[in-house]
Amino acid sequence: MKIIASDYDGTVNYHGISDADKEAIKKFRDAGNKFGIVTGRDLEMALWVLNDMKGYIDYLICCTGAIILDSDGKILYEKRQKIDLDRFNKIIDKAMEHHYGNFSISDRLIRIYSDRRGMIPRQIGLLNEFTQANLWFPNEQECIKFLEYLNSEHSDYLIGFRNGGSIDIPPKGISKPTGVWEYAKMFDNIEKIYAVGDNLNDIPMIKEFCGFAVSNAKDEVKNAAKHQCDRICDMIEAIMKGEA
Repeated sequence: MKIIASDYDGTVNYHGISDADKEAIKKFRDAGNKFGIVTGRDLEMALWVLNDMKGYIDYLICCTGAIILDSDGKILYEKRQKIDLDRFNKIIDKAMEHHYGNFSISDRLIRIYSDRRGMIPRQIGLLNEFTQANLWFPNEQECIKFLEYLNSEHSDYLIGFRNGGSIDIPPKGISKPTGVWEYAKMFDNIEKIYAVGDNLNDIPMIKEFCGFAVSNAKDEVKNAAKHQCDRICDMIEAIMKGEA
């Protein structure tokens, strides 16, 4: 059995989900393989993706690897982290220096959100644990500077993954590839795992597995991938022919 782990936004959903991709996914799954989505979206937004892909996926990994859902939305795996309020207050204070646009933190569907005019960051203390935090910056250069700070000063507590002007922050030790490995542990007949994506937060899983980059991917993603494809259907065709 083979597994495909696909990013959603900009990858399988590129100006919509094409009929050609749907047909290829069905063919891949009918052959006894597993196809799923791995996204940085939080659980609430991931459930929308699950609805969009209903009938075409076997699993969905959201919160950058922290939660795994089956095709019916049942949670198969979940990783949370205790909130260190002092750390998060320092992180948000620094994000304000870099002019962040908004911040959110989730524990499953419980979400606290603010923009720079809104919530006092200390309200984070209303949560005991988190499954993912996210920061968005209107200026991508400020986002890059802040990520350098986050991953150098707080790497003992958590690591952020950039996607354009956004930074996804899952629990410590969690990433897209760790989520895929947790899903793969549920089977004992895995032949090969493939990953495909378009943006920077897909690079860890593209490097970890047999990686594909779609043609609209950033150059850094293409450089990290073993293979390139125009669309998901082209990737699946190459896999089914034994070319990858």
